Amino acid sequence: MTKADPNSIWPSDTHFPLAIVFAVIYLIPLIIQFYQTIIKYKAHYFIPILVGACFEFFGYITRAVSIKLPDQIPPYAVSSSLIVLAPLFVAAGNYLLLSRLCLSVLPSHITQIHYIPLRKLTKIFVISDVITFLIQVSGSGIASSGNWEGSTTKIGVDVLMVGLGVQLATVVFFFGVVGRFDVLTRRGEVRPEVEDGWRKVLRAVYISSGLIVVRSVYRLIEFAMGIHGYPFTHEWMFYTFESLPMVPAIGVFCVWHPGAYFVRKGRKTGGDVQMEIGA
Repeated sequence: MTKADPNSIWPSDTHFPLAIVFAVIYLIPLIIQFYQTIIKYKAHYFIPILVGACFEFFGYITRAVSIKLPDQIPPYAVSSSLIVLAPLFVAAGNYLLLSRLCLSVLPSHITQIHYIPLRKLTKIFVISDVITFLIQVSGSGIASSGNWEGSTTKIGVDVLMVGLGVQLATVVFFFGVVGRFDVLTRRGEVRPEVEDGWRKVLRAVYISSGLIVVRSVYRLIEFAMGIHGYPFTHEWMFYTFESLPMVPAIGVFCVWHPGAYFVRKGRKTGGDVQMEIGA
């Protein structure tokens, strides 16, 4: 698609109303998540999802600003970075939930999944997420430093692709761990005192993580085809495979917020707060 404005930094024609619409759409789960996570349930362990929603909201606000200032690098770079990085925080929220599910639901004789100690699940996945975050921030910074042109941009995009690849591999492996947890519980490996509320949280994790995979695959294809490739030059692909999937990836936790099912017992064991699950 040919750009209407030859001076625009955007590789395709952009639509200001769409950016505003999605900013408003993301504001809704952001407000709900803030109320549920901070005020209602005080589930501070779930703040990464809130941060992800915040990144999405401000990402589309700055995208709208950039569309109105198409020849300015800063709003374009900020918008691109926020929207690219937001799913990392949503994924981190899923990783934290898996550890809580395993420790709260599985009986005490099960201490590992795929040879990984249950108490190290969060640490392993969060470390991977931090590494991915640093790689993608570096790639975005390198690419934008060259005004998204020339050899510097290619280096930055390559670094971004490495970060996206690591993120996708981590989420796929995460799915393997979630699947194993699911199989164990279906075989009856569940603490007798645990009620069924945790299944709603597991369902939310499946939905959210699956949508992050869809979005990550799209981003890898987009960057692999380059700034002049079809995904970059056709805005409908961005909204279809980036914007739309991340709305339910965050919004599903407004429906099944873990704070409604994980209840603090006020006791710590081995540095972890013990949790019990309600209906």
